[in-house]
Amino acid sequence: MDSHVLAKQRGFSLAELVLVFMLASIFIGTVSYSALKIRQLARAQRVLSELDAIASVSTQYYLENGAWPLSLADLRPKYLSATASETNPFGNDYVITGVTSRITVSTLLPKGLVATKSFGSQIVVINQGANDLVSLSKSVESANWKLKYEKKYIYKQ
Repeated sequence: MDSHVLAKQRGFSLAELVLVFMLASIFIGTVSYSALKIRQLARAQRVLSELDAIASVSTQYYLENGAWPLSLADLRPKYLSATASETNPFGNDYVITGVTSRITVSTLLPKGLVATKSFGSQIVVINQGANDLVSLSKSVESANWKLKYEKKYIYKQ
């Protein structure tokens, strides 16, 4: 009888094993969801820096050619690298819209990754169902003013 009692004490019950597996799966699910969210936020930050870069080189293109580029193909290879992609890391196209002295570069991102408050007045976020339309606008005048300000600052030194 003592050997029967000892045998029972050595192993785990089915309820204990199920509880351990359930807690482990919840932990793994939470960690993988957090990692996915962090990767998405990093990709969204990359998209915002690419929007800014495209808008900046588009203003250079405008200053040299007197017209806005119609697509990213117009900016290659002089302003952007030849391998620059037409799509963002989420698979959505970049769209360039030039009007008079202002350029707007926009793309779609998954909903909720970008908040206007985080990135200032140049970024506009419009909800479109499951996605957000993220646009960045720059004007030629603001680019020229910045250059004049830097020259003025250097002159005072």
